[in-house]
Amino acid sequence: MKVAIICNTNAAKVKKGISERVKAILKHHAIVVAETSNSEELEGIVSRYIDEADVWCFIGGDGTLNRGLNILWQKTGMKDEIPIPVLHGKAGSLNAIPMKVPLKGDLDDILIRFYDLISQLGNSGRIPRDNIRKFGTIRIDPDKPNHSMLCFTFFLGVPFLISKEVIQQKLDSHRSIMQFVYSTIAKFVVGRDSHKFIRKIKAEIEIEGKKYLYQQHYVIVGSVFREPALFFRPFLEPEKYKNGFYFLVYSGDAWTALRNFRIYARGIKTPPHSFSDIASEVKISATSGMNFDGELIDSSHLKFRATVGPTVNLIRV
Repeated sequence: MKVAIICNTNAAKVKKGISERVKAILKHHAIVVAETSNSEELEGIVSRYIDEADVWCFIGGDGTLNRGLNILWQKTGMKDEIPIPVLHGKAGSLNAIPMKVPLKGDLDDILIRFYDLISQLGNSGRIPRDNIRKFGTIRIDPDKPNHSMLCFTFFLGVPFLISKEVIQQKLDSHRSIMQFVYSTIAKFVVGRDSHKFIRKIKAEIEIEGKKYLYQQHYVIVGSVFREPALFFRPFLEPEKYKNGFYFLVYSGDAWTALRNFRIYARGIKTPPHSFSDIASEVKISATSGMNFDGELIDSSHLKFRATVGPTVNLIRV
């Protein structure tokens, strides 16, 4: 089995020279182990080995995986499924996606288990079904032509502002990230620095072709996961077989949300002035930036359509 590995040296836990360590673990199975620092280099490696590799491994954070999947999707014809299996070599600050696969341990643990798996397969060239986790994605189509992209989660408003600050400060553990989130809320409660994060954004939203009633919002989230942002589940239990992605908009009062945080976060009750359900098409025109899988679009205005994207095959070992 031939494996192509790309290490993003901009990721939080990827140091230059990591390729030698990866080669030592995967041995002859690795047809290329490349260190890249930007999307152009990553795309060049994928283009070079697209017809040779049976599996791709992207070492970095959620943003690295996002870039890799988007390039694979484009290179394989933008079909309803990305056929090539992908391993997430988790080495970012948050690593939300490999938690859903799930992938346990650090990067070396994952690569050693992966080596054992592909060594047992021989030349079959196919990852067993038990080692594949299929995920849906969200397709984002901006108002610019030929700029379509895929993601597992996106968020605007307060979650975007907090995530932007987390990325800029390079917080490197779940505990420190959670401390930052709660200290941000605390500052709002006591009246300090509230203008930075806890503020509404303007956005016109259509959900399944129907105009959403409100135009100012604290939180706008789309996700194929149940815990899409800030480590809590702000959804009631949806219909089991409803097709689409989770979509949450909170347009109510900040104090109401804070007072009832535990109730909303556990999915016991839907917040007032909100939408919390599964959707298959959403249109958004907003005065905000956006975070999608850890990648930031830092813009004063966004306009895009979100629909159900293709299936991806992530490897679990």
